[in-house]
Amino acid sequence: MMLDSAPFGIAVKKTLHELYLGVEFNRQRQPDKGMQTVLRYAFGWRVLHWIIAALVLTTIPIGLTMASRTDANIFDAVTNSFYAVHKAIGFTVLLLMILRIAMKLRIGAPVHPAEMPRTLAIAARCVHTLIYVLLIVTPVLGWAGVTAYPALIIAGNVSLPPLPFVPQSEALAEQLFAVHGFFALTLAVIVIGHIAAALRHLVITRDGIFHRMWFGK
Repeated sequence: MMLDSAPFGIAVKKTLHELYLGVEFNRQRQPDKGMQTVLRYAFGWRVLHWIIAALVLTTIPIGLTMASRTDANIFDAVTNSFYAVHKAIGFTVLLLMILRIAMKLRIGAPVHPAEMPRTLAIAARCVHTLIYVLLIVTPVLGWAGVTAYPALIIAGNVSLPPLPFVPQSEALAEQLFAVHGFFALTLAVIVIGHIAAALRHLVITRDGIFHRMWFGK
């Protein structure tokens, strides 16, 4: 007995389409709206999003903690560990954001639902763009700061590479760290707003926007 290969071929085509072209079609029943088509981000994009989100939500409180310990002149093994982890996560986020931007340029993002108000869609794009910018600029400023100080060592013989064209100067490093901290706090505030908006889409409006970046049905 021969098996029909058509369903398998369709499944493979859908998977490749989602991974490389960045769009997954998913129909959900919305309250009082019947069936609505939700266009999801590519699977790889979603995985990358949640990895970066977890790293950012980890490194921001670490950064605040190590800054408070530094202000209190507490320079011990715990403070050094906070600095090491913060530097490692920040550099990782920078590399992942470069990959994410390359993915965005290659496959693009799915369009917003037609039912979404135009002003809300424009606001969402502006916020997303600002988050992208901050997730690049903030770690670069931190990297520049530890290059200027210099304080590139993470653990043992593991060190960050120096950022090119940044001279060694503690005065410059202090300025860079100050700007880095301001941008980090700005990012934290925007991320909180972004999370609140996502929860609103998930719990209140239930319009499928949250599921564009989520997994499952």
